[in-house]
Amino acid sequence: MTIRASYERHPDLGCEAVVFIDDESMACFQIQRELVGSDRPDDGYCISTGAGAPIYGAIQQWRRVEPNRLEFALTHRAGRLFGDSELSFEITPVGDDTVEDIVAHVERLLR
Repeated sequence: MTIRASYERHPDLGCEAVVFIDDESMACFQIQRELVGSDRPDDGYCISTGAGAPIYGAIQQWRRVEPNRLEFALTHRAGRLFGDSELSFEITPVGDDTVEDIVAHVERLLR
């Protein structure tokens, strides 16, 4: 299983996101945050499947386990959405991003 990871910035939508997509199932896990200065209030970060309503404050903890493996402990509500309260996957960055870049974006978005 390959999880593609990318950072996206959408000034027209007023948000930025780190997007993780499973190449096999096309399942999506996104961490999003409103851009500074956007016309929407900053409610902190949220997670989404890319198709449903976002869940705010859904990540209880996260960590980098191996050079390219990330683990996320989700709240009960978020766990129901993703089918498990713990997500763990190896990432392959898309484009010019490196694993270090993706990790830095995740750290920043979850502050």
